[in-house]
Amino acid sequence: MDPVENADLRDLPRPETASEVAATFGRPVFTFVDQPRLDLTQPSTVGHDHVLDEVALNYVFVADPSDPDAPSNLVENVAEIDGHLADALAAGQPGWFVAGLRAFRYPMLWEAVVTMVAPDDPAPPAEPVSVAEHLARHLNHVLINTAEGRSARPDGAAPVLDAPVTDRHAQSGALLVVDGVEREAVLIDTDPDLVGWGAEIDDSIVLVVLARDLVPLVDRRLTSLAT
Repeated sequence: MDPVENADLRDLPRPETASEVAATFGRPVFTFVDQPRLDLTQPSTVGHDHVLDEVALNYVFVADPSDPDAPSNLVENVAEIDGHLADALAAGQPGWFVAGLRAFRYPMLWEAVVTMVAPDDPAPPAEPVSVAEHLARHLNHVLINTAEGRSARPDGAAPVLDAPVTDRHAQSGALLVVDGVEREAVLIDTDPDLVGWGAEIDDSIVLVVLARDLVPLVDRRLTSLAT
């Protein structure tokens, strides 16, 4: 995280919230049902020609929501983050930036729920086609960005995972509950760090990725995000 002493963000536009992004997506964006351990934060998006193709939702995870500031809930480098937070408050930085810093005090479920446009036409040969392929690609993406010690950059090249997952690891017969309806899903449960589920919902593909140790603690039911 970069220091904020010399950064003045007050002239920048406020980033769109997840609900605001969902309102422009043209189809439902799915999120976890409300639950005390999770707090939705700033989303990630992928698009082309000013058209959204993918919305990925990030969540703050609070293991014990009855005492959010308990040390057991916070990340190891919380003291460093609190220093940046104090600097931002002293500098009068905008509320959205301060809220983002506060979110970093807790573990993050990074791109835990993804809603993407299911392709209408045959994709280029290098692009994923099936739900299982999309799920495997996203699992590897999350591993590269969150799993410490799992990837390397040989000679500064693109990150390489020690043991990437593939669509061959996907198992059929899983279920995702979406807006109260059980949907057939694929499951990838072979990685030591992450578990993933994927399903096709109407004209969208929905992916869920969780750290293995958090699977028992997160209600995986999904609902359409209010806009």
